[in-house]
Amino acid sequence: MFYRGLPRAKRLKRIPILKPKKMNTETTTIHEQIFACQSRNEKKALLKSLSKAAKIIVKTQEDGNVNSVLLDWYTNEEHQEFNSFKRWIQLGYKVKKGEKAFFIWSKPKKAQDKNENSEKEEYSFFSLAYLFSNAQVEPLKATPNA
Repeated sequence: MFYRGLPRAKRLKRIPILKPKKMNTETTTIHEQIFACQSRNEKKALLKSLSKAAKIIVKTQEDGNVNSVLLDWYTNEEHQEFNSFKRWIQLGYKVKKGEKAFFIWSKPKKAQDKNENSEKEEYSFFSLAYLFSNAQVEPLKATPNA
């Protein structure tokens, strides 16, 4: 409200600019890195970098896939079971308000791209799939029948 009498240029100079903090990935846990991601692009970039390391493990073990390695990394004493939002509801739980999801690669999705020649070109891609852990959910409250 104290900006009301000031010209627009001076009002804009007084607004603080918040700069995103650069994260030091060497000293943070994987959970802190995941929960610090604010945008879809940040999540995708983090997932790509994690997947590169996971691919090396998959090649050496010759068993499993990148998503299974990622879920192993996400698992600790607190986070044991991972399900989608819909699956937790089916199991009788709800995700706590404000919880941030873990992410893995989804099943391949098919899409079509139109060329200049009006030819439809099909391709597949992996999108993000969001999962919540057992530490992020609570039982649904049963409604008493009146």
